[in-house]
Amino acid sequence: MLAQQSHDNLWLREQDHPAINLPRWQQQVDILTEFYQAQSSVIVQKMDDEFQIVCSRQKTNFGLYGGEQFQDQALASLLKSYTGYGLIQCAETKDLSLQWAQFTQVVILPLYWPDGFLFGAIIICQAKQAQYLNKLLPLLETAKALVQGELKQLHLMQQVQMLSVQDEQTCMLNPYGFSLMAPRQLSLSRRFGSHAGIILLEDIVPTSNQDFVQQEQKLRQIARIIHDNLRDADVSARIGEHLFIILAFVDNESNLSALINRLKKQIAKESIKLNIATGQSYFTPDTQQSLEPMQKLAMENLADNKAKLLSISGK
Repeated sequence: MLAQQSHDNLWLREQDHPAINLPRWQQQVDILTEFYQAQSSVIVQKMDDEFQIVCSRQKTNFGLYGGEQFQDQALASLLKSYTGYGLIQCAETKDLSLQWAQFTQVVILPLYWPDGFLFGAIIICQAKQAQYLNKLLPLLETAKALVQGELKQLHLMQQVQMLSVQDEQTCMLNPYGFSLMAPRQLSLSRRFGSHAGIILLEDIVPTSNQDFVQQEQKLRQIARIIHDNLRDADVSARIGEHLFIILAFVDNESNLSALINRLKKQIAKESIKLNIATGQSYFTPDTQQSLEPMQKLAMENLADNKAKLLSISGK
């Protein structure tokens, strides 16, 4: 798991963040509904192939409640094809999902994260003041500016948080990041009865004759190989100058050994010479052990394996 922040990882309603003031968003939705004399106004968030209503105001029960999730390929296509100018006006809503097909007209204004990725949209449903859309556009733009301003604050705070847990050279988690993420994943895995293991990898080739660029290249190669061979639930980090750690979730101990062998084979294919020593420890959910003793066992195993490799190379 690299220490990278993605927008597509959590619904906004499901996280509590000081940068986002949802009551203020709700206030904007209420104002838009009144000024446009609309049947309903909503702010939706798009994530992958789904939408979720962040907040809404409806004159009667149209089923548009905060937290409701739905899919709408037609709406997604409209947002994707948006040029960035004016509003998207849909007089024909029959191709949209049931959420919008119940209205004769909807007006859509896309919303974006500060890096240009689509966040979602403000949607005005069946506005009686539709003929005054252009005159009332500054009101919509004000609401858009408020929402996108808070999204920018959230994005910046996420970036600061990411840097505090990220290793600068490899973009993996650093020791602090691993200490935060690994226990959470381990606790979650135990609820589902998952088995897990610790893997340590250390480059023990002397680097005294290599310049800084070469050393960085080696570290990044190892980081990339680790990332490419892990599943999303696994956690990896750089915890020493040449030392990497992996918390991997597997079905049995042989799967852990197979993962180590696969990593070694991939590393052996790299152009820069690497001599990797590994350590491992395996544990089942019923052992109820914390991460620290399992990491200690893996460290002991690494020390033994490293001593064997060094003795062989010294012969």
